Amino acid sequence: MTKKEGETRRLLGIFAHPSDESFVPGGTLAKYAREGVEVHVCTVTDGAAGTPEGDLENGETLAQVRLRELECACRELGAQLHILGYRDSGMEGTPDNKHPASLYQADLDAVAEDLVRVMREVRPHVVITHDPTGGYFHPDHIKVNHAVRRAWSKVNEPDAYPHLRAEGYEPWQPLRLYYTVIPKSAVRWFIRVARLLRRDPRRFGRNGDIDLTRVGVPDEEIHVRLDVGPYLAVKERASACHRSQGGGAFRWLPGWLRRRFMRHEHFVLAYPEPIGPHDDLFAGLDERSPASRPVETDR
Repeated sequence: MTKKEGETRRLLGIFAHPSDESFVPGGTLAKYAREGVEVHVCTVTDGAAGTPEGDLENGETLAQVRLRELECACRELGAQLHILGYRDSGMEGTPDNKHPASLYQADLDAVAEDLVRVMREVRPHVVITHDPTGGYFHPDHIKVNHAVRRAWSKVNEPDAYPHLRAEGYEPWQPLRLYYTVIPKSAVRWFIRVARLLRRDPRRFGRNGDIDLTRVGVPDEEIHVRLDVGPYLAVKERASACHRSQGGGAFRWLPGWLRRRFMRHEHFVLAYPEPIGPHDDLFAGLDERSPASRPVETDR
C-alpha cells in the first residue's frame, strides 16, 4: 500500500490520557491540521486518576471535566476525536492500578482490537504515540505503546478480528509509526533550569512522582526534529483547555524560556526501517513507499 498522489494525508495520534495530545505533540497536530492534513486523536483513558487543580464544580466527576477539556483542546488543534473509555490507571503502584475498569487491568489484545477498529476507520498514513518508556514511565503510556504495536501487526491482516470486517472495517496499512520523545539534551537543559529555580528534578510533576533524570532519548536516536514555532499559540490554547491539569506543561517557566523549550517536537521512527533524519512526518510518502511489514510486538 502506498499513498496515492493527490490523496488527503491523514494523521492519527494515539494517547493515553486527556491532555497528552496537547502538552507534548500539540504543536505537531496543530501544524498538520493547518496544512490540510486530516488530523485525528484517539484518547484511550478517561483521565479519572489525574489530580485536579482546584475544586470540581456542578457535581461533575473528574472524568466528565476532562472529557469536556479534551473536546475543547481538539477543537483548538483542529483534530477529530475518538475515545476508547478505559479508566485511568494512575501512576505505577497506586490504588488506581487495581480498578477493574482501568487500562492497567485490561487485556492487551482487547485494547489492540479497539485500536485496530480506530485505525481501520481513520485509515491514517502516519500514526504517532508514546514511546516504549511512556515518556516518564506512566503505566498507561507504556500500555498504549504495547497496544499500538500489537494493533500495528494486525491492522492489515484480513483474518485478524474477522467480526471487524463484518462491521465494515477493512484491513489497512499505515505507512509510518512514530514515537513522541524528548531528547536527552533538552532534558539536561531542563534539569539545570529546574535546579536554578529550586525545583527537585527527581521529584517533579504536580505529585512529585516523576524523576526527570530517567527521562529522555539520546539525541542521535531521534529522526524528526519538527519546528512547530508558528503553532505554539495554538498549542498553548489547546493546553489551556485542560484547566483541571494546570493548563499546560512547564507553565511555571518564564514565557520566553517556555517557548524556546517548546519550539521543536521530536519523534523516533519505529516503522519502517529508519530513513535517516528528516523534517516532516510525511516526507517522501507521496513517492514510492517501503513495502509493508509489521513491527516487532510484545506477546
